[in-house]
Amino acid sequence: MKLSSPARYLLRTIALLYLFILLIVPVALIFWRSFQHGIGQFWDWITTPAAISALQLSVLIVVIVVPLNVIFGVATAIALARGNFRGKGLIQSVVDLPFAVSPVVVGVALILLWGYGGWFGGVESLGFRVIFGLPGMVLATVFVTLPFVVREVEPVLAEIGTEQEEAAATLGASGWQTFGRITLPAIRWGLTYGVVLTVARALGEYGAVTLVSSNFPGVSQTLTLLVSSRYTDDYNEFGAYAAATLLMFVALLVLVAMTLIQRRGETGSAPIRRRKRKPSADAVQTAEPVPLEKEMAV
Repeated sequence: MKLSSPARYLLRTIALLYLFILLIVPVALIFWRSFQHGIGQFWDWITTPAAISALQLSVLIVVIVVPLNVIFGVATAIALARGNFRGKGLIQSVVDLPFAVSPVVVGVALILLWGYGGWFGGVESLGFRVIFGLPGMVLATVFVTLPFVVREVEPVLAEIGTEQEEAAATLGASGWQTFGRITLPAIRWGLTYGVVLTVARALGEYGAVTLVSSNFPGVSQTLTLLVSSRYTDDYNEFGAYAAATLLMFVALLVLVAMTLIQRRGETGSAPIRRRKRKPSADAVQTAEPVPLEKEMAV
């Protein structure tokens, strides 16, 4: 459908107005309230022991969750893209489950499984605490970030096909050699993009983590929980804005990295196709005929 110039300008204006009201105004307001008392006060709010501990815990969760998702995600993507087995549709649905289920439901399910009186709650008697500790927060974050690596790597595997892998196997390469030299370089940009999405989602997770965390400052409080605690429990409005701004700075860095990786992937993975030139009509007409003797000799 071809739109007229006034219609295009109207749609652009509506889109920009929508983004301005729902995104730019709230973010600008948070920045303004964070620096309202000066940069020094803002620095004091984000360098408190609770804020530093929350940032360290958020980074620690990311460091644990990303390798787990990379290993499981790549293996699952290879199985879904290369395999044809019974139950494949069920695995596809399970991978997409975090997109459909509320994170709060995930937290409740983890409590029913690993909490006191749950199916696996007996592990607490062995001194291994899951709920209201770091393991529960990692499990919750792993679940909500599960699909990103799989959904970024699987279409890349489907696009590249299996010809190069089969050729490597024919030449005597082992499975790990084929994966390291053929498969991994082919999926590197999709994998990197999935990792960036996983990092962004893990840093901003709140719903599932808040149910499986004790929310004690310096013990099991992430940056998102710190923002909520300062705003609702401590009535420290400006401290909550400062923590939110710190979280936004980290998210902006991840967003910039994601944009650069996406552009690099589009330019680096685009195949160079050489178009075959068709001979012009003049060239066909002026072409010298091949003598019959030479043609028979050939």
